[in-house]
Amino acid sequence: MLPLITAAALAGAVHVNAQEAVTGPNGDAPVTAVSEATATGDAAAGALFLELNNLAAAQNGCRVSFLVRNEMGGEIDDLSLEVAVFGKSGALDRLLRLNFGLLLEGKTRVRQFDLDATPCDGIGNVLVNDVASCDGDGLTPLSCLRAVETRSALDITFGL
Repeated sequence: MLPLITAAALAGAVHVNAQEAVTGPNGDAPVTAVSEATATGDAAAGALFLELNNLAAAQNGCRVSFLVRNEMGGEIDDLSLEVAVFGKSGALDRLLRLNFGLLLEGKTRVRQFDLDATPCDGIGNVLVNDVASCDGDGLTPLSCLRAVETRSALDITFGL
């Protein structure tokens, strides 16, 4: 299961201005409001969770399944990643551009990609090489790359 929030996301999630303090529910303790930058999707405050979830034999090769969860603070209109697939020997098998499409804030999606002429048992390592595109309000490929957090549900290394 993908984490819903990380300590890094919490640490950067609250930006407070002095005039944003309000009285707590009992009238005693001040409560600070989240700044407009965070409420509108400050990319530095969020995370983009990617999980290598499954490999399954497909007609001409291997079907790779990913779980992706957008916790960036706003909608991602289009996400494309450059992914490197390495064989069991450690040699690069292929470099791919995978389009994950629209990612709503807080929603987990499953995306599957077929790797023709690549048997699943030949895959040894998968690497997010780069973010090719990350379109959305205030987002850049670099801000999305910095927010990527990876994990693998398989006995295959998946990382940055």
